[in-house]
Amino acid sequence: MKLTLTLTAIAFACLMAAGCVSTRSINVAPPPPQLSEPDRALVKACLGPVRLPKGELKQGDVERLWISDRKALIDCARRSKALRDFYAERDAAIRGKAASK
Repeated sequence: MKLTLTLTAIAFACLMAAGCVSTRSINVAPPPPQLSEPDRALVKACLGPVRLPKGELKQGDVERLWISDRKALIDCARRSKALRDFYAERDAAIRGKAASK
């Protein structure tokens, strides 16, 4: 009789322990997505075209002004692309997807 009670108590304890494991835990919502700001260097305004001096220009002056104009254009394009990529990656992370390039 004592063995039957002991086995019954052990079986009951095992069923209770198994029941505790299978209960659902509380679902905790993930924190809301954070909007990060881009680097200030990316949102800096692009330089305008080079101002031409009054009067006649020599070939060397034209080349020098053209080179500085061209460098400013290339820098602006790189910043614009980096800013576009920043927003694409940030928005994809908020959506929970990988950014496509």
